[in-house]
Amino acid sequence: MEETTTATTGEDWLSFDDDAAFLQHIINQKPAEEIVPIPEWRTEVLCKALSAEVRTAVAELAYDPETKLTQYRKAFHLVVMGGCHNPSTGKQTFSAKHKDLLMRQMDGGPIELLAMKILRLSKMLANDVEDAKKN
Repeated sequence: MEETTTATTGEDWLSFDDDAAFLQHIINQKPAEEIVPIPEWRTEVLCKALSAEVRTAVAELAYDPETKLTQYRKAFHLVVMGGCHNPSTGKQTFSAKHKDLLMRQMDGGPIELLAMKILRLSKMLANDVEDAKKN
């Protein structure tokens, strides 16, 4: 059974009396996504927010405990591998075997553009986290 209640922000929030329906509702939610044109490649790439597993790997690689800074550039290959999909099929475009290709052989401009878009969709950048807190 699904109920709608209104939160103090004016948004409609759902509550569920049935645990299976609650779980199914959560499972049905899709990650944020956006199709990004890449002129250098003469095509578009479907970028999706990262899964929890990939987010964790990216955060661990990007964080420097000595400087206490997070530098996502160190993890661009993980971000792009985890977030780039074929718009026609929905399947992931890159895998671990493409790391060298992505980081050493390809034009870095499209890789950076895709990585930054995926980090934004994943709400991993400081401005995006602050914006999310405001909403």
